Amino acid sequence: MKQRQRSFKGALIFCLGLGGCAAQAGNVSGIEDAIVPHVAEYHFKMTHAEQGSSIVDASGVLGYRFEKMCDGWVTEMQQIMILQGSEGTAINSAYSMTQWEDFAGTEYRFRMRDYLDGTKVDEVVGKAIRDDGMVKVTYEIPVEVEEELPADALFPTQHSLMLLKRAQDGERFANDLVFDGSGDAPTNRVAVVISGRKDADNDAEDPDDIASGVFHRMNLAFYPLGAAENGPSTEMAVDFAENGIAHGMRFDYGEFEVLGTLDKVSRLPLPECGPQ
Repeated sequence: MKQRQRSFKGALIFCLGLGGCAAQAGNVSGIEDAIVPHVAEYHFKMTHAEQGSSIVDASGVLGYRFEKMCDGWVTEMQQIMILQGSEGTAINSAYSMTQWEDFAGTEYRFRMRDYLDGTKVDEVVGKAIRDDGMVKVTYEIPVEVEEELPADALFPTQHSLMLLKRAQDGERFANDLVFDGSGDAPTNRVAVVISGRKDADNDAEDPDDIASGVFHRMNLAFYPLGAAENGPSTEMAVDFAENGIAHGMRFDYGEFEVLGTLDKVSRLPLPECGPQ
């Protein structure tokens, strides 16, 4: 279960949580203007299972909202998954996460909740601030504790923008330290292989025509900080469009594989913030 939680959560934050970027994340001029605030729905299904796998079927849905506010970007997601065990036992899980990240990439706030068969089994609340050559993380729930991360640790929005910038520049590889704040491994070294441009190939309900552009397939491997020698904890692929919309995603759990498909997507309005 811990592996499953980490995998789905990590991919969704990567492919859907977009926003501003600090100087430490490099030059991403022009990327922010191309990002489209939107709401989207996805469904998941198992596409492959190894012989003898403990999971014989998997299905689920994801509701997602990515909105631009006057002081930063807000991401909300709710995901429900049903895993069918080989002995006939069904595992029903629900996961939700809310994030806010300022445009400068200097402050990040997060709240995660995890439910199993309707019972909350985990909750994490905290914030991270980039200052004085480091990233300081303060957790409020489940316990009040602080930790320090290296100055080059990126927040999810920064990481996403950097990857989009690299893809547009024709770069094919990336390796970054990323903090998202939840799960057993909130900080990971993320190795990425980036494809060239691919034409959109989805059947999503798309009234605003925002999921018809080209995308880059990004294959990611997550190496938990302090345990990278054990290999990646998660591997996935995301079809990431240049306007920030995920056309699809694939998860490899070793024993089985799951495909996430975009069902519908629509544009959200930009905020009316007045003079700054």
